[in-house]
Amino acid sequence: MKAETTAPDSTLPSAPAEAFSSTPEQFRGMARLFRSLRHRDFAIFWAGNFLSNTGTWMQSVALGWLVLELTDSAWLLGLNGFMTTVPTLLFFWAGGAIADRFDRRRLMLVIQAGMLTLALLLGTLTLANRITISSIFLITFLMGLATALNYPAYQALFPDLVEEEDLLNAVALNSTQFNMARAFGPTLAGLAMGGLGAAVCFYLNAFSFLGLIVALLVIRPPKFTPPRDGSVWQAVREGFQFVAERRLVLLLLSVPAFLSFFAFPFVILMPVFARDLLGMGPSGLGYLMGGAGLGAGACGLVLAYAGPPRNVSRAIPASALLFSLALLGFSASESFPLSFFLLILVGATMVGALALTSTNLQQLTPKRLRGRVMSIYNLSMMGLLPLGSLQAGAVASTLGARVAIGYGAVVCLLYFAFLLFRLPALWALDERHPISSQVLP
Repeated sequence: MKAETTAPDSTLPSAPAEAFSSTPEQFRGMARLFRSLRHRDFAIFWAGNFLSNTGTWMQSVALGWLVLELTDSAWLLGLNGFMTTVPTLLFFWAGGAIADRFDRRRLMLVIQAGMLTLALLLGTLTLANRITISSIFLITFLMGLATALNYPAYQALFPDLVEEEDLLNAVALNSTQFNMARAFGPTLAGLAMGGLGAAVCFYLNAFSFLGLIVALLVIRPPKFTPPRDGSVWQAVREGFQFVAERRLVLLLLSVPAFLSFFAFPFVILMPVFARDLLGMGPSGLGYLMGGAGLGAGACGLVLAYAGPPRNVSRAIPASALLFSLALLGFSASESFPLSFFLLILVGATMVGALALTSTNLQQLTPKRLRGRVMSIYNLSMMGLLPLGSLQAGAVASTLGARVAIGYGAVVCLLYFAFLLFRLPALWALDERHPISSQVLP
């Protein structure tokens, strides 16, 4: 009897001990996931961008719905997407050169203040019932111009806030905050539009810019030393020359280019898909957009924790292939739950392809050229989007939104199947003839 009474007592301390013994490993896992946030300035910058991007996604969804309500035209919806993104196509060269020749933090401060003013104007015109499609086009064009100048500075600034070994983690977490905003922003926009109207979304976007402005005032990146020789045009030419001489860089830039022109216009057509094909209101549109953001944010966290895959040269086109398949399935879906699930896959695979592409481009680029090379990346990702929006709007107005989304997915599917075989061979060639010595800062 004594043995029976003492044995249970002797095991009592072991359960808590086992529980606590796993705690350090759990903490190490969390530390690994968020390791780039240990850098104070990057953590502040990350939080400010998350707040700002949440507001931007709220405005994007509300604006798309407002255009559709004002015009009931898929073509004008595509034209609005064109006006938003065409400045990137026209001024991408200026954004990159300016980012490499002027203090990036101060440049972003001026741009964010301008975008805040435009969001306030959009909200005031909408609230006063004075908004017109022409005023929307003008404001979205100016917003796009600000984005074209801001994005290269933003892309070139945040790598300066972390150590080199934390760069992929920083890129992944940066992608995560953007796509967390993509999940939260549209959902909040749908709820706000359903109860308060689109103007509230525009005012909240204006408020959200304050988060990034405060972050930019607080951080202290490395001191910027502007180049003393050469003109802006010479700087632009140097950036193009660097890209043209490296086939691997060119092939990496083709990934966002194909996605931007053929696949990303699905976002522009989402109001038509939600209202006319799935019979959803603004809240349903918000949930659909949020599904893509949810998948993208989850993939960003996985990349931040796990680090780069063993075979990046295959992971990039494989992710893009899966994206194309999921988007093709979405174009044919007639069920809201299935559409929501497929958009989660769309968001996750999109981030898998773009985050790995962006990270490798930054690692292949010398610091002094980073703004210019990332402006070319911005051209590939955003600059072709206006043309993609126009072609998608034209196809949707004649053949329907399903065809517009589906045929773009098929084109991407064929190209990334080719890239799955071509990219690893070129990657191996560059490993046999290393370019690292040519791209050190």
